[in-house]
Amino acid sequence: MQPKTIFITGAASGIGAATARKFHAQGWFVGLYDLNPAPLAELQRSLGTENSCFMALDVRDREAVAAAMDHFGAHSGGRMNLL
Repeated sequence: MQPKTIFITGAASGIGAATARKFHAQGWFVGLYDLNPAPLAELQRSLGTENSCFMALDVRDREAVAAAMDHFGAHSGGRMNLL
């Protein structure tokens, strides 16, 4: 059975990072997206690379959002349960 998936913006800190940790601990695949790639990479390292992916993202840029959705789909098996 494949894990449920969640796409999280603002994942580098605060509520976004807490959300990522909680869902990952429950076995979900978490996609981590934020303007700051360094904290995202650190968060992914702490979670483990299995069941997570990350990418820098400026949600104000429509093309970047489309690229992030493609990125998430490629890593999550093409499924998104929660945004």
